[in-house]
Amino acid sequence: MDVDNATWTNSIGTPELTAVWTDPDFDPAQPAMYDARVLQIPTPRWTAYEAKRFDLDLPDEVPITVQKRAYTSPIWYAPTE
Repeated sequence: MDVDNATWTNSIGTPELTAVWTDPDFDPAQPAMYDARVLQIPTPRWTAYEAKRFDLDLPDEVPITVQKRAYTSPIWYAPTE
């Protein structure tokens, strides 16, 4: 990431997420809830874009990067009687 120029490249992580996960503690007699959570690669925050646009020197306490998070809708498991 080039914060001074408010640019970034996707040089870390993977562009596609594919996986199979099995719950080792799964008990078919117990209700359960599952979801997936992911982190975006760090990118320049809006403050970095404005600093570049207006040629500003920002104070150290102003955040200039952001790392967004995402998660899926829950998947609910309910045992049948």
